[in-house]
Amino acid sequence: MLIFASATGEAGGGSLAGSEWGLGEGDDRFVQFGADGKVSGHAGCNRFFTSYERDGTKLKIAGIATTRKLCSDATMKREKEWLGVLKRVRAIELTHLKLILYGAKRTRLATLKRRDFD
Repeated sequence: MLIFASATGEAGGGSLAGSEWGLGEGDDRFVQFGADGKVSGHAGCNRFFTSYERDGTKLKIAGIATTRKLCSDATMKREKEWLGVLKRVRAIELTHLKLILYGAKRTRLATLKRRDFD
């Protein structure tokens, strides 16, 4: 079993509750974790919302619902890829500024940067 620690000393690197994470500068896709177990964000064209369950470094994002705007083919392709990443998440590595998403067999899916850190 792998345990990741941070300055907070909590397994998995601290709390996701109340945090917002994005793919980086110039990319408007993000995910926001609520203290109530809800997750929402922007997928590139549409907003999405669902729930999540976390147990240490394990993370499960439930079925994702989205708004139904239509954007360019390229934007819709990026959106589909991003939502696919979120659906495949099984584990995380978390620090105060970085969230790494892993799929099955610890395959790295994405590295996100904290967007709401002051």
